[in-house]
Amino acid sequence: MAFFHAKSSMAILLLAFGSLALAEEETPGAGLPAVPREPSVPQSPIEGEEALEEGKATEELSRQFRLDEPGLSGVIVDRTITMMGKTFYRRFSQLSSESHILTSTTLSVHERPDARWGSQVWVAENNRILFQAALPPRLSDIDRYAEVAVEQVEQLLVQRSIMQALESDPDLADEEI
Repeated sequence: MAFFHAKSSMAILLLAFGSLALAEEETPGAGLPAVPREPSVPQSPIEGEEALEEGKATEELSRQFRLDEPGLSGVIVDRTITMMGKTFYRRFSQLSSESHILTSTTLSVHERPDARWGSQVWVAENNRILFQAALPPRLSDIDRYAEVAVEQVEQLLVQRSIMQALESDPDLADEEI
């Protein structure tokens, strides 16, 4: 810790002397007598270096992780197991790529195979189930289930966004709504 403190004090001293040298070179009339300056509030060396290091660290993190860019959206995660589930997922993702509403939403398609009832499939957003069905054993019928799933998920997402827009605001009184 003592080595770090000595190193940081040295860096601050070098910065201070460098800024004084630059200030003397830039001042017009360097040969004139110096005018007294107003006293400034001294800053402790440790606070100044911490702020400098913090600024560099946030700049590096922002550059490395691209924090200023928007994150991923419109991702559909495949959690299916069987051929029927994979077929449903493939058709659902194809149809949802054509929908503007679903391209901005992150969804996951889950499957639970069942020997007696066929595969149970559900589409969820943030652990909230938006569509659930038991797939028939015929692969040709699965396309229709995927079409119905896309329609239902779109409808639920639109309804939810409308309800959020019309939701009462706690800042408004009852008669202001």
